[in-house]
Amino acid sequence: MRTFIFFILSLLATRGISVNNNTKIEIPFSLDRNLILIQVNIDAIGNRNFIFDTGTEGIMLMDSIANNYKVSGLDTIVTPTGEFVGTQEKVEIPKVQISNLTLEKVTAIKMPRQLLFSKNVIGIIGMQTFVGYMITFDYTNNKLILEKGELKKDSTVIPINLDHLLEANVKLNNKDVLAHFDCGAAGYISIPKSWNNLYKLKSELVFLTKGKTPMGDFDVYTSELDGTIEIGDYKISNPKINIVTGDFFYSINFGYLFFKDHLITVDTKNKLMQIKMLKDK
Repeated sequence: MRTFIFFILSLLATRGISVNNNTKIEIPFSLDRNLILIQVNIDAIGNRNFIFDTGTEGIMLMDSIANNYKVSGLDTIVTPTGEFVGTQEKVEIPKVQISNLTLEKVTAIKMPRQLLFSKNVIGIIGMQTFVGYMITFDYTNNKLILEKGELKKDSTVIPINLDHLLEANVKLNNKDVLAHFDCGAAGYISIPKSWNNLYKLKSELVFLTKGKTPMGDFDVYTSELDGTIEIGDYKISNPKINIVTGDFFYSINFGYLFFKDHLITVDTKNKLMQIKMLKDK
């Protein structure tokens, strides 16, 4: 969840063992501002809300609840650029139920309550939890759709990296740059201010807000890009963007509003992604 309040750390967690072979699973979600909330049944605790986030790798669980489970080891915490931050304990949860998907022996990372951005949740579920499925973000019907199968390679499909975050290479004014696709980020498209040699603006920067991360404080401005962003064959011309200060930002960030305006499918098995503009947008 790479939001303007907290630049999420990459946590090396492992997913559980799937014990069912459903070809299609629909997971209803609600929204808390820009955050996707899904219902998760954890062992003896019952149904609780979790944030589902493409900016997180595995499962993170609030420490007061994680303390009910046996510690299975330690996990290294690093920033997205590979800088060591510290270690956190990890625990093993016997069984987790998400809609009609059952996972057994799930590893979760303990996390402090203050790092959750909603009072209505007890943890965060990341992309690696659903490896082996295609994941479609359907904001029109407020559901995540998991399906067995694979995307067919064509001009609308691009390769992605899922090692820690959902990322891909895109073009900014015909120059190759790294992009993170983060459904938990508050905004449409954000670009580091330090990239001013790669972009031009059609309007003056307007200050929007201040943000804070473990790596430092930053400012957020709004403007309009004079140029294009290309994701495979999909071209976005002169979009409204946010410009963020801070030398710890090193990629374009496609946030919640971008996900909301598109139908996005991620093939976690073959590491591919398809982005389609919704017809009514």
